[in-house]
Amino acid sequence: MTQVPRSRTTSLAAYASVIVLTAVLGSGCDTQSDTPPPAGKGLATPGDGKASAPAARVLLTSQLEAALPNEFSIPVDFDESRTRKAWDNTDDATYCQSEGWPDEWCGEALTFGLAGFTNLEDQELAIRLISFSNVPTAARLFKGEGTVDEVGENPPGDEIDGFELEPSSSSPVWIGKGINVRQGAVIAKIEYSWKAGTDLPSDRLLSLTDMVVQRIQQAQAGKPPTASAR
Repeated sequence: MTQVPRSRTTSLAAYASVIVLTAVLGSGCDTQSDTPPPAGKGLATPGDGKASAPAARVLLTSQLEAALPNEFSIPVDFDESRTRKAWDNTDDATYCQSEGWPDEWCGEALTFGLAGFTNLEDQELAIRLISFSNVPTAARLFKGEGTVDEVGENPPGDEIDGFELEPSSSSPVWIGKGINVRQGAVIAKIEYSWKAGTDLPSDRLLSLTDMVVQRIQQAQAGKPPTASAR
């Protein structure tokens, strides 16, 4: 490795440090009574609230795919994984549109993903994520208006909204509910459907939503998503 020579500038800097140190030692205890620096210069002070958290990282394709729930994070009821994948959206928004996202969202999204699960009998689960370049864009595109009946009294996420799934002609006896939720620059859609008469936990949909939001937060913090609804 090439050694950097000790320059004359370095020697002068060392000499200057000796002078400063001598002056400080010579002042004795007087330095303890110096006026403290004013508050608000990068340090939190009591009563001023918490310091601002660093901006959450934008999730690109690999990070978004990691945030998608896997077979270890969903309830054991779902023993079959249909798919779990994320796609880049920078070149062609056609596939984004085919996934049911609004055209305006697909025109601004960076990436999107889908994780689907089933028990091949009476339950289906689809979780879709779509990521944008910043929080203001996602907040402009989605405004949550969820009621307490739909999303509970203290729901997860920054914005949230609930909706009913319409029965399809091919599965008229299946019913379901869904939740849209925004966490930072990522919006998630959780769709949970089941055969009428199936015995289910009353908080299943909110539990799934909370897990999805936590996994997004973990990915945004640069951590491996590990949140689980089990």
